[in-house]
Amino acid sequence: MINPTLKRIVLLVAILIPLQLLAQIPYGNNTKTGKYIQTKDAKIYYEIYGSGEPLLLIHGSLYGYINEFENIFPLLTKNHKVIAVALRGHGKSEIGDRDYSYDLFAQDMIEVLSAENIDRIDVMGFSSGAITAVKLAADYPERVVKVVSIAGALNATDKTPERKQQQKEMTADEFIANNKNFVENRKKLMPEPNRYNDFYNKLMKVDSDPIWISEEAASEIKAPVLVVGGDRDGYFPVEAFLKMYAVIPDSKLLILPGDGHVGASQNKAMYVDFAIPFLDAN
Repeated sequence: MINPTLKRIVLLVAILIPLQLLAQIPYGNNTKTGKYIQTKDAKIYYEIYGSGEPLLLIHGSLYGYINEFENIFPLLTKNHKVIAVALRGHGKSEIGDRDYSYDLFAQDMIEVLSAENIDRIDVMGFSSGAITAVKLAADYPERVVKVVSIAGALNATDKTPERKQQQKEMTADEFIANNKNFVENRKKLMPEPNRYNDFYNKLMKVDSDPIWISEEAASEIKAPVLVVGGDRDGYFPVEAFLKMYAVIPDSKLLILPGDGHVGASQNKAMYVDFAIPFLDAN
């Protein structure tokens, strides 16, 4: 007969080993599941996890990357095949030569879906990924089933005054100086680390474009959209989320009390109680 104490130890080890393996998954730099597709001017990197209904997952801009969802992947992959794409210039995706726009980001996503032979898909995105997700629903209605938009907005004019001022004043060199360790680590992944300043400037340009998705285009979106935002978001005020909800016909609104911009994307209860049930509902 097994000693009860030994039995508890064996059970604990059985639980801890899978969790340890899970923590070691190199999201965003996974040679086992990573893939590339070639667009006209850049290779776009993506990773695939799980099985089930396909879900396109798009991270945020500049600081963002595939690994920002590392604590969320286990929730999403229970019932979904998650295609996590690196926006161009981020991590292992090439920068390319074209001017950045949400039109271009959406085109890159369509290239990935076509490479994977996926005709229709749910889309979830955070910040710039959320804007790209809504842009996909507006421009490619035949490809998008549902959208979860986390901390996104329709227009640059919807940003908080503080964010507008910060973006206007900070140069690429200043950003690098203020985020030395982050930039050094990101460059280790980048195919063209010597072009980091070019990448930063391209992002700032698209980030300041006054209109990302016109209200007219948003008003014609057919896919159901869950608009999620934190009431302490330093990038977009609650009014930006209310506008999306008011303009997009088949939309639901979720405001998370006490959550900031990044906090909204890391709120596990939000995924378990709202986002995943929204995607899975008939």
